[in-house]
Amino acid sequence: MQYTCRDGYSLVGNATISCTVGGTWSRPRPRCEAIGCKRPEIENGRTTGLEIMYRLADTVVFECDFGYALKGSQESQCQFGGTWDPPVPICEKMLQCPSPPNIKNGQHDSKDVKVFIPGVSVKYYCDPGYVLTGKTTVSCLTSGTW
Repeated sequence: MQYTCRDGYSLVGNATISCTVGGTWSRPRPRCEAIGCKRPEIENGRTTGLEIMYRLADTVVFECDFGYALKGSQESQCQFGGTWDPPVPICEKMLQCPSPPNIKNGQHDSKDVKVFIPGVSVKYYCDPGYVLTGKTTVSCLTSGTW
């Protein structure tokens, strides 16, 4: 007897078994198991789990490396047939801001910061004897400007 599985299922065991002279099957009967999903790969990022294979309805959470922004859903679920839904997101490189502008008779507090990505803020303060006019804090925007 020859066994096959429907789409979305994987055969576990021997595909062929035969009836012996003694009236028993030559091997244990195989079974069909639903196909899970392989761990999704995401460039410039990672999944939070360490599993290689996931079962149906398992969920993974995605994270991007520093300097990259997630485009798409942060979570995805293993679907019948080995696919992920919503689709696996991508990690896009964020625009970086140039170094914050210097001001006359004052400075900003970002001496140790080398990379300015959207969301980073710097605070300005004046040298003794000077008063700051305008906003004390500026933020790097997604457009790459302050």
